[in-house]
Amino acid sequence: MALKIGNWLVGLGCFFGFAGLCFLPAAFGLHPDNTLLSAGAMLFCLGMVLASSGMYVKARHLAVLTPPSSDIKRGRKLCDVCSKQKAVIQCRVHQLQICGDCLEDHYDFRSCAYAPTVRQVGAKTRTYAQSSGA
Repeated sequence: MALKIGNWLVGLGCFFGFAGLCFLPAAFGLHPDNTLLSAGAMLFCLGMVLASSGMYVKARHLAVLTPPSSDIKRGRKLCDVCSKQKAVIQCRVHQLQICGDCLEDHYDFRSCAYAPTVRQVGAKTRTYAQSSGA
């Protein structure tokens, strides 16, 4: 539904933007008129605001459908429960990456086995480990 609304807003915005540009020849013709120029500028700006609003609605809808699964800068996983904070521990039984806040709700020492999350090894560390014989 949101994608259709976004498409309609972009289309309506393009229509208003084109209508605003159609005022320019009349505003700068043989008898220039400031009111036509103002009306054309207003229509053009309204069209661009509507088109950008439509793109924003579409982008927000697509962002909700595909939440980020990892932190791009560090390559670390986000929490599988809340998808807001970085995961600090992994529940081996349920195969969940959990942040510190969500661990309070998930913690059960009788049935779960926890391990620290695995960090990605950088290229320098790998090279150093190979050269030292480790």
